[in-house]
Amino acid sequence: MAKNSFIGARLRRLRKDKRLAQIDLAAQLGISASYLNLIEHDRRDLTVPLLLRLSQILKIDPLIFSSDKDGQLFAEIKETLQDPLFDGEEIPEKAIANITSEFPDFCTVFVRLYKAYKNALGDLQYLNERLSQDSLLADSSFRLRTLVTSILSLTEIMHDNEDLKTSQRQEFLNIVLNDSLALTDTVNEMLGFISGDPLSEKGLAPSSIEAVTDFIQSNNNYFADIEEATETVRNKLRVKEFPNIHDLTQYLAVQHGVSIEYADRNSHEMEISLFEERQQHLTLSRALPPSSVKFHLALLIGQLEYNDLFDSLLINSDLSNTSSKEKGKDALANYFAGACLFPYETFYAAAEEYRYDIELLQQQFGASYEQICHRLTTLQRPEKSGIPFHLIRTDVAGNISKRFSASGLRIPRYGSACPRWIVHASLLTPGVICTQISEMPDGSRYFSVARTITKPSLGYAYPKRHYAISIGCDINQAHRLVYTQGMALVAPRAVMPVGIACRLCDREICTHRAAPPPTQPVRSRNNSRNISPGIGDW
Repeated sequence: MAKNSFIGARLRRLRKDKRLAQIDLAAQLGISASYLNLIEHDRRDLTVPLLLRLSQILKIDPLIFSSDKDGQLFAEIKETLQDPLFDGEEIPEKAIANITSEFPDFCTVFVRLYKAYKNALGDLQYLNERLSQDSLLADSSFRLRTLVTSILSLTEIMHDNEDLKTSQRQEFLNIVLNDSLALTDTVNEMLGFISGDPLSEKGLAPSSIEAVTDFIQSNNNYFADIEEATETVRNKLRVKEFPNIHDLTQYLAVQHGVSIEYADRNSHEMEISLFEERQQHLTLSRALPPSSVKFHLALLIGQLEYNDLFDSLLINSDLSNTSSKEKGKDALANYFAGACLFPYETFYAAAEEYRYDIELLQQQFGASYEQICHRLTTLQRPEKSGIPFHLIRTDVAGNISKRFSASGLRIPRYGSACPRWIVHASLLTPGVICTQISEMPDGSRYFSVARTITKPSLGYAYPKRHYAISIGCDINQAHRLVYTQGMALVAPRAVMPVGIACRLCDREICTHRAAPPPTQPVRSRNNSRNISPGIGDW
């Protein structure tokens, strides 16, 4: 966007406000109408002498042509139009600049409306979070949509078909009346739910990803049948401890006739792996480190050999639709890959010996930091269980992309977690392990370890993906971790007061708030008040 891209449109607007024709203003400026027209369309610069003459003729401050204010409004409009709500709507920057300059009041209202929409959307997500373990919403919302659709369809039929027989029209009216009554009952039921009336027992229908997360959580992230299946595969591989790339490659070739290609970016401009089922051909990117290559090979073995096992584990789950089941199978295949590469007995013994030192476990098993963290959360065999961990993965924007909790820590279902969590602070020190003792509003305490990870990319010109991973446990289990060596866990010197998320945290005094608390306490009537802008006050 040109530096003066707002000036022409602003000049045109001011001229029209003064009810001046282009030819009249041009005459007063001592230039041709065509030259003024070029200026108004940002095809000629507005020189300083012309600017001074304009300010005298239009009786305006020359600083009105400063683009700072319009530039900010332009940026807000442009950001708004990037929302998925406007997918498919390609509006040129020039058009945005013109409408911003010519109709700033409208644009300001538009931005205000969009912010209201985003706030409403956030409130809805907050409500989903608050009600995620309650029961009414899924059933009632489905009935609500069904009834509204039925009423709308029937009224459209009666409106568009004037020649309907009286008997048909009466029949439709009866249906509309009954559906309207049912709609009233449903709305009253939902309003009663929000106001705290007794709830039904049917629960919410979460998204596919959330449903899979709930499925993993309900099984405590441990699947004995998959652990046994990986033992079978390792016996076929004839490896003493854990398989390497050569072992897995040979297994796929002999058992399944799979050919493998390591493609560079000239033939495979993606960081993902592709498997062509008809040709039984696997394409792996050369950007993948050895730990990821092993994981992909083990993952494919699980998908080829144990699809029926994964289906059987999902039969009694709450994964009702096709999308949820497919994602559930993907999650179980990932579990298989981890269990195949890191045998339970061997990995558990090493974890206990090294006091859950993630870096030492990486060295022994030739694994990535994230792979070790994942496997640590699966050590939940009843007779030989590891520490009950929670795990969180966030991107640099704070979006939670992975979550599991066996420690009891509540992790928000939607949006970002509390900004005080160590998983966010670790992004300030890339590659460095950070630790934290945190205390929730209810007094429960947790010990957490966090570190950043960077996913491989195809080269300098390709953007890298950065994440932060936090793994932690209840403070009562923290003494088993090498990271607490020398720490006073009973009466720690430093404890970070945290919450779940701002909208779910009742802490009255917190300078890190990004949203108001669930309930607004009544301000105390005293002689002091907070005058710090944007800090601890909503």
